[in-house]
Amino acid sequence: MKTVVITGSTRGIGHGLAVEFLKRGSSVMLSGRSKTMVDREVQKLGETWGKNTVGGSPCDIIDYTNLQALWDAAVNRFGTVDIWINNAGITHETLPVLELEPKDIKAVLDTNITGLIYGTHVAMRGMVQQGHGFIYNMEGHGSHDEMHAGLTIYGTTKRAVRYFCESLALEMQDSPVKTGLLGPGIVVTDLIIDELRKMSPERLEMTKAIYNCLADTVETVTPWLVENILSNEENGREIMWLNEEKAQERFNSEEYCARDLFSAYGF
Repeated sequence: MKTVVITGSTRGIGHGLAVEFLKRGSSVMLSGRSKTMVDREVQKLGETWGKNTVGGSPCDIIDYTNLQALWDAAVNRFGTVDIWINNAGITHETLPVLELEPKDIKAVLDTNITGLIYGTHVAMRGMVQQGHGFIYNMEGHGSHDEMHAGLTIYGTTKRAVRYFCESLALEMQDSPVKTGLLGPGIVVTDLIIDELRKMSPERLEMTKAIYNCLADTVETVTPWLVENILSNEENGREIMWLNEEKAQERFNSEEYCARDLFSAYGF
């Protein structure tokens, strides 16, 4: 049985990962910025999977002391941390860099780069001390050099994450701690729904057509990710759900292009 810490796990992909780990007998430490939401999800998941298998600690990942407290809480609760997943991240409104506010640029950079590096640093120190562990970092748009007008800052952070992880894997070749990348693809979460709500009608229809073809639900993607995480022993591995070949196959598939993932959200 593995013990897993997931940042940003009170909703979305992080929450879906937590559920899938619990289904497979792992213990999970939840985290999020809101103590109320953390406590609520710990209670709900504990009622389903057993109170001894679920813990939680509020954590703002741009604060190093919060991340250290999350590690300490997990160790105090479960004794060890086998897998640490830096899932927490944010995006900005789809706008050119010129139109973004400095505070919004800073928030995305602080969370997606600094927070992820802080989380990795805390986990690395703890895992080296305990003699084992696996750290996974979350990819996104920009990790593979994708470019989209209006997502320049977000894409920059995800490109930086990829470099950080690939270089880190080299540094950790002789370490008992291993690292990897998770590529969930386009997943329908609150972030995407909020993004769609801010779009003009013309852009909304174009984006929906693309997302209906390429996107997936949390419930579709997270079981596959968790199975691959649990079976992986390779340092530096990229666990990628939607690769270029799969994306092209979907664009050529009438079945995928005819899907409707968004009517349930009022679109």
